[in-house]
Amino acid sequence: KLTFQYLEDQVDRIEQSALEQAERVIRTRVDKWGVAEPVINRRQNGSILVQLPGFKNPDKAKELLGRTAQLQFKIVDEAFTGFDSITEKLPEGVEKTTANRQTAFVGQDRSVISDFLRDRIPEDRNLLFEEKVLANGRSLWTTVVVLATTELTGDDVMDASVGQGYGLDNSPLVALKLTGVGGKRFADVTGSNVNKQLAIVLDDVVVSAPNIESKISGGSASITLGSNNSYQEKQEEASELALILKSGSVPAKITVLEERQVGATLGPKLADQGIKGILFGLVLVLCFMVFYYRRTGLLACVVLTLNGLFLLATMAAFGFSLTLPGIAGFILTLGMAVDANVLINERVRQELRRGKNAKNAIEQGFSKVFWTIIDANVTTLIAAVVLLETNSSGPIRGFAVTLMIGLCISMFTSLYVTRTFFAEVVLRLSSDDSIRRWFGAAKDPRAWSINFLRIGKPITSLIVVVSVSVFLVSATKGLNWGVDFAGGTEIMLGFSEDVQADELNKIGNDTGLKNMTIQALEGGKKQYLLRYESSKSGEQSAASSSNDFLAFKNEVLKSLGTSNPEFLQVDFVGPQIGKELRSQGIASVFFAIIGVLLYIALRFDMRFGPGAVVKMVLDVFLVLGFYVFFWRTFDLTSVAAFLTVVGYSVNDTIVIYDRIRENLMSNARRTLTDNVNISINETFTRTLNTSVTTVGALIGILVFCSGQLWTFAMAMTIGVIVATVSSTFVASSFLIWTEAYKRSRIAKA
Repeated sequence: KLTFQYLEDQVDRIEQSALEQAERVIRTRVDKWGVAEPVINRRQNGSILVQLPGFKNPDKAKELLGRTAQLQFKIVDEAFTGFDSITEKLPEGVEKTTANRQTAFVGQDRSVISDFLRDRIPEDRNLLFEEKVLANGRSLWTTVVVLATTELTGDDVMDASVGQGYGLDNSPLVALKLTGVGGKRFADVTGSNVNKQLAIVLDDVVVSAPNIESKISGGSASITLGSNNSYQEKQEEASELALILKSGSVPAKITVLEERQVGATLGPKLADQGIKGILFGLVLVLCFMVFYYRRTGLLACVVLTLNGLFLLATMAAFGFSLTLPGIAGFILTLGMAVDANVLINERVRQELRRGKNAKNAIEQGFSKVFWTIIDANVTTLIAAVVLLETNSSGPIRGFAVTLMIGLCISMFTSLYVTRTFFAEVVLRLSSDDSIRRWFGAAKDPRAWSINFLRIGKPITSLIVVVSVSVFLVSATKGLNWGVDFAGGTEIMLGFSEDVQADELNKIGNDTGLKNMTIQALEGGKKQYLLRYESSKSGEQSAASSSNDFLAFKNEVLKSLGTSNPEFLQVDFVGPQIGKELRSQGIASVFFAIIGVLLYIALRFDMRFGPGAVVKMVLDVFLVLGFYVFFWRTFDLTSVAAFLTVVGYSVNDTIVIYDRIRENLMSNARRTLTDNVNISINETFTRTLNTSVTTVGALIGILVFCSGQLWTFAMAMTIGVIVATVSSTFVASSFLIWTEAYKRSRIAKA
């Protein structure tokens, strides 16, 4: 007795090879459909994410992608007599007949026949089935016993195309062109098996079993289709089969783990909301800049407008889709672009007030804010890169891509375009006095003189208490996990007339939906968000969710048809995917904090690190409090909000830390406390203006948008406010405490 076993590294190699082949085949199939901007990514758990924007038939997509297309040619064993002696009672619905020149069994339940005959098939034979689709949509399965040896496979097929048969109706067929080796093997097989049947097997189903009349040496073959189908059905089936065979076979069975559909009504509506939110937020930001900075604010408005146009042009040039989270990233990019312009304006004004001439003031202003802007944007870029690399969801990746492109463009427009405009202004004005008036530096405004560190301790204590409360409540109560993380089904349902929630709950109970929750949207009774778990778990969760939804949908259309129900959005997420997405979200926040900490360690000395990290963690918990205390759904866009808050939090801290470092170098005789307080006061105007403009950019979404996008904007608004307070009080206070702790350790030593 010989026992063979694969080595572990060979098993890993085979699995990896199968996954790579599956991804390549799926990509080839999608490319042949001509879908605009498809997204195909391998995921960490061995699954493949496929997004098909604009593809209107999800069932057809699942059918085409799900077919493994494993083509085999086998010889029918016409001499097989193993079924002739069966005389016992047959299972219900199974009949004995003769087909393909052998005794066969036929029935509508393939698994029942397989179980009945399993022990009667020799090891050198295979039990396969022919399928005949009945008028009621069910299938009639007929057994076919073939030799176990596979004579040819799909790898021997060079090309596949739709052809016409030679019968009276010229029925469509699939014409196969074989490779050189495959053609020679096909000639040998047909030559040595004349007057026998050659079974053409596709995904373990015999699609045809033609008789071999003579040796076929032309390097070609054909597959005829079911005779019970209409000509149009045969044409469509032949086209699909030729496409799949031509693109290659998938090495393993494909199971749908997650399915998302966005209806045509919802898409334009949310797009319209997003556009209104962008315009409204942009107008607010521009108005504030003109009101506060006058002429330089007007220049900043021009730069911000160019920033937005450059971002849209770049996304269009590279074919990036502007998803709804992408719109949020677009608005956030504009808000953060304002920060750079505020920094430049404030610093140039300060240099002019110190008595420097216009040219030197601009040179010094840009020189001193250059690395501040770079540091602030790079830390946010780190968060965006982490978000892109650790999340496989299309919407979140769209947000990250938009944010990354926007930040790069923002650095270009603020550091180059703004400087060019300022230089042009200096050339056109005749004197330093006129330049000072133009830049708004003619009058010395009242300087801030607040002792921030004095109230830093009580504010920090309050923030810590709230953060600990959030942690305890979330640990005991948990989070309101969205379908993205928990698994299950989420439906957005709209009506033309008011519908009571009790009616939907009754339909859900009648159709067997598990733990369905109903939430009225937009304060009325015409739009609802329904969430429920799948009736089954495990590998069939996606299929069972789809069946549950279809049963619920049919009952809603039947019972509430007079209210014109419209299923605006349906999300199916398997628990396996939900677990993966949850892990990705945790990993995103963790790696973003680590990346930012490493960057601070490189750019600053280590005494700045603890305050920045503690501040980031506290900011994350305070934003989490919004989801915990108000029981808001925590989904993929929430991860984007957290990562963006982390980036903005560090952005705010970097600006203050950069000024502290500058004052420490230029005023070494001052105490650390004085330098920190003076630095916060010097940057306080910038801190307030940046916060106001960023919140202003988000107000448009809060006013015009709803659902996930509104929740995202509210979380971001809270994050901006929290980050502003914590960077002013918490980060600076921790810097003092870290230095005091360091000195006490040295004194004890």
